[in-house]
Amino acid sequence: MDLLVEKLDGSRYYLSQYKVLVTDFEESAPTVARNSKQIDQRNGSIDFGGWHTEKTISVTGYYRADDMDEEEKLRERLYALLSDPDGYYITQLKTTPEAAVERPGETSGGYYDKLTNYPSHKRFLVYTEAPELELVGNVNGTLLYKLSVEFKTIKLPYGETVPRNLDVKPNVPYIGRNLYLNSKAIEDFYGTNNAVKVTVEPFDSTTNMWHIVAEQGIGGELGIYFFNYANGKLPDNSDWSYSADVKGTGKIEKFGIEDSNRNPVIGTVGTEWSRISQTGRLDKPKFKTLVMYFDTTSSPVDVYIKLPKLEIGKMPTPWSPAPEDPGYNKWYLDTYYNTDNLFIPYSGTVPCNQLEQGFAIEMTAKGASSSLSFKINDTELTYSGSVASGDVFLFTGFSYTQNGLSIVSKTNKAYFILQPDKPNRITCNVPGKARIIGFQNLYT
Repeated sequence: MDLLVEKLDGSRYYLSQYKVLVTDFEESAPTVARNSKQIDQRNGSIDFGGWHTEKTISVTGYYRADDMDEEEKLRERLYALLSDPDGYYITQLKTTPEAAVERPGETSGGYYDKLTNYPSHKRFLVYTEAPELELVGNVNGTLLYKLSVEFKTIKLPYGETVPRNLDVKPNVPYIGRNLYLNSKAIEDFYGTNNAVKVTVEPFDSTTNMWHIVAEQGIGGELGIYFFNYANGKLPDNSDWSYSADVKGTGKIEKFGIEDSNRNPVIGTVGTEWSRISQTGRLDKPKFKTLVMYFDTTSSPVDVYIKLPKLEIGKMPTPWSPAPEDPGYNKWYLDTYYNTDNLFIPYSGTVPCNQLEQGFAIEMTAKGASSSLSFKINDTELTYSGSVASGDVFLFTGFSYTQNGLSIVSKTNKAYFILQPDKPNRITCNVPGKARIIGFQNLYT
């Protein structure tokens, strides 16, 4: 085990550099203080709340010196390192032996050469009043000393991760690339032995779907084709995924590339919208068109279809338009800059208060509005001024700026708290991009 000491200027030191072998690292729970008031003639007291004051970390280690002169030099260096009144960060370096489990007496010696250290996920900003050194004894002509240090936290009574700037990514699934151009287009349909009427209503821009109707007994199959591939050609001998939203009544026989390897039966369509998907392999087909087949032998077909997607690979992803489609840019903006999809990945064990920890929120608007409402969880920050696309807002909990200019007087002066075990969802009336400056996880 070892201890990393990081000074506020960024310089780093290990106790092992001072011949110290750390044998114990113990951290206490944060000390709790409360504010309460006893009132005459009233049972109990009125509680005004509690808070954490400080945390204590106790570190124990041993070091050897060949003589008293060397011990004095080591002592001076340790005092200089640990008795810094400005404080410093400490990080526990945990030990993992590379040696496998062995029976007593199976091997001897060299154990410490087989140890490796790895840092803890948190560090502490601390100071110590006075490191204690105790002479253990003289071992084979070498002086052995015990080092005992009790550290106390400065500022926050928590362990904390190294601060970083966090771009809050939208919580949307991987969208893939839709190779099917213009999902609003339909080329053709067919039915074998067309003795019974088949109706395919063209794409409806209001309902965003097609409506396919065929009476029972049409002759076995009804097919609907989707054309227009983004690249014009599809490589042979490749795995592909196909998906679409469907609902209604009827049985889907196949869904995939026409004239390629046969796809298994998908089954009966439900009365509620569902995303169906299928995978297949493109093996030099005669036709390279996406097609859906319906069985009309034993039951009629009355099915709604929307948002077909064709993509490379065996893992279908949620629907997205092709990048070449006219509406792609708007869809991308609505999906990736919709702040309702933004969640702050806070994994600490205690609330992170913006006023105590000091993180800031930068929000870049991607739309315009006459005002701004920005929320994290249930806390809402409001701004009564106008917002233009490209405006950059910075919220620190006590200062609020728009493009570098103060807007404090037009806000409700709210501050935010990141909560453990909660999604910490961002919602905003203006689409935009959010960034947390100085983001940290805090641990008790």
